[in-house]
Amino acid sequence: MAKITSVSIRFIILAVMTNAIALGLVQAQVIEDGRIGSSTRGEAAKITLGVVEDVILSPWGINFPARIDTGADLSSLDARDIVVRQDVAEFRLGADYGRQRLQLPIVEWGHVQTSMGIEKRPIVEISICLGSKLLRTLATLKDRSGMAYPFLVGRSALSGSFLVDTSRSRAAQPSCPAGAIVSN
Repeated sequence: MAKITSVSIRFIILAVMTNAIALGLVQAQVIEDGRIGSSTRGEAAKITLGVVEDVILSPWGINFPARIDTGADLSSLDARDIVVRQDVAEFRLGADYGRQRLQLPIVEWGHVQTSMGIEKRPIVEISICLGSKLLRTLATLKDRSGMAYPFLVGRSALSGSFLVDTSRSRAAQPSCPAGAIVSN
């Protein structure tokens, strides 16, 4: 009986991966440090994002720089002077975004853990263009005037459609066609 060593196992894995790549079952990609990685066809269809991306708030067409935050569950929108009346949040955007006044129905109230404790925030449903995808996603409303980015994209908006490359920034410019189908 032949003795199996770690070298022979590596050789077998390399041979299997080479055949899978040749058959088109797996796509090979060179990762920054020179190693070779692979992804299945489903992963290849995902859009790669950097740590900062531009998003467009639809249907208003307002462009925001956004921090991609896989540590946050929900997205968060910079909302100033929030007034809640009958489950509708009325707020304005910051000066850099025209101080436009928006009204959105509150879907629910969320409790968000911050460095200062737990905050109760209104949660609304919004549409954003991120890369080539138009998404409907939940977002908390919070005055983010002290933050570097007026919009934070949380992992619930990213789920299933995106990969995040922390070595990149602005890797997927927003390019949603007019009348695009909203997904997610």
